[in-house]
Amino acid sequence: MAPCASATSATLPACCSGRKRKWMEPSGRVVAQRAARAQVRMMRPTPLAERIPDMKLEVLGSGGAVATPKPLCACSACVKARKKGGRHARLGPSVFLHGPDILIDTPEEISVELNRSRVRNIGAVLYSHWHPDHTAGRRLFEMNIEWNRSQKENRTTPVILTEKIAETFGSYLSIMSQFDYFRSIGIVDLRIVKNDEEFTLNGCTIKPVQMAYDYSFGYCIAEGGSRCLVIMDELKNWEPDAAILSTRFDAVYLPLGVLDANPITGEQLIEAGHPILEDEQTANETLAIVRKLNAGRFVLSHIEEPDCIGYAFARKLSRLYSKRTGKRIDLAFDGMLV
Repeated sequence: MAPCASATSATLPACCSGRKRKWMEPSGRVVAQRAARAQVRMMRPTPLAERIPDMKLEVLGSGGAVATPKPLCACSACVKARKKGGRHARLGPSVFLHGPDILIDTPEEISVELNRSRVRNIGAVLYSHWHPDHTAGRRLFEMNIEWNRSQKENRTTPVILTEKIAETFGSYLSIMSQFDYFRSIGIVDLRIVKNDEEFTLNGCTIKPVQMAYDYSFGYCIAEGGSRCLVIMDELKNWEPDAAILSTRFDAVYLPLGVLDANPITGEQLIEAGHPILEDEQTANETLAIVRKLNAGRFVLSHIEEPDCIGYAFARKLSRLYSKRTGKRIDLAFDGMLV
């Protein structure tokens, strides 16, 4: 039974007599309701405004391989993400380019991300690489199936893969087998391009950028006078070529990298020689790349839950990194529009 709304004292009203908890202590029901409201805030859709006319990048998910909040985790970032939702929570890595209407990567949570986004149409889909945090939401394409038993044909979404990505999709997680099935029922149009082939798509020009880990790609995307560079992940050991170094980008989107050291105190957080440092880019290595590139704005994403970077700390890091590099740097959050 709920407490009487008219009660004003710190003691329990008569209808709640016998309860031992204090008046101001939330019940289990209240705690559950608060958690539910936070979950709603994480999933709340953005009102469908007018179509965004110019090329804009919307961050659908700013997290990495581990979402924030991580199930069962009691760290400060996860506790706050559960309580507040919104910008404090991070889902899997994905971005959307308004204008050409291009979706890049489909993590497990892509349906939730799209339902709360400004996206009104998906003109095509690109992939960065085969890892499950970037591909495991492939069932998204089943939205193209006409389930109402009408005579209408299924809708079809173009999916463009480089040759190397297509090869790895055939080697891992049965990804290509699933796309072959989707193609057979007409819900995707699978197109393969050469690893270094520049192509046009929905009015923009796209050039794949192969990473040092050759199974992974970024994309240089140009539309009219706007140019952006989007690299979703796997930045380790990558060196930008002369063409990229000589290009002035409106925005560059990069993975933050792991925090091997406290960015404020310099305290070492990951000991030298740890296996993760052999494969994963560190934040300091990412900043070294930022210093080489010419862009009006840098957005750092793929923010991993183990680094415990909440929204407030992310804003602090944005200011710190901007000051250290002399460039405008922002750490991403879900729903950010660049």
